[in-house]
Amino acid sequence: MKSKLILIIMTILTTAACSDKKADPAKWSDEEVNNWYGKKEWLQGWSVSPDASVNKRNFAIYYHKNPRHWDQAFHFLKSANLKELPLGKQELEGGHLFVIVQEYYGKQKPDALYESHKKYTDIQYVIQGEEIMGLTTLDKVTVRDPYNEEKDITFYDFDGGEYLKATPEKFFLFFPEDVHRPSITTGDSVLIKKIVVKIKID
Repeated sequence: MKSKLILIIMTILTTAACSDKKADPAKWSDEEVNNWYGKKEWLQGWSVSPDASVNKRNFAIYYHKNPRHWDQAFHFLKSANLKELPLGKQELEGGHLFVIVQEYYGKQKPDALYESHKKYTDIQYVIQGEEIMGLTTLDKVTVRDPYNEEKDITFYDFDGGEYLKATPEKFFLFFPEDVHRPSITTGDSVLIKKIVVKIKID
């Protein structure tokens, strides 16, 4: 009887440990992360591809903390007529999930600053036109303007990093760990229309 009880307890503990691992992408193997990411079920049927710069494990961790808002965000991107969206801010679920639509001409590189956010993750997608985005990490940059809590932004001085072209064929994800430098001109005077989806980190 005692041995049966021990077996039952061990089975329960093993099942709980496996369930905990499954629910926490930080504990997943690289293969598990890649499998989840590669299925692209999280895209909600949106046909645009993520840029290769996306940190897959970070994304899995943030997504599983708040799947409802992530699903809402991608469903909106799939179902909305993005080219016809009005400029400005549109709330999808109060301060937890909103979009900002902008039109502008790209900046010269010295006029575009690196930035990061603490409260929100960005989905950035160029609907029309193209621009260059810089990407680096917090250990490489020097603070220029300290964190503004109201605007959820810190600006940095840095001229290095990786530079990526943003086009309507792909979107970018920027987490708090990702210091990014958006809106740099490609050299052509092209009007850019971009949507930034802000997902609160709960």
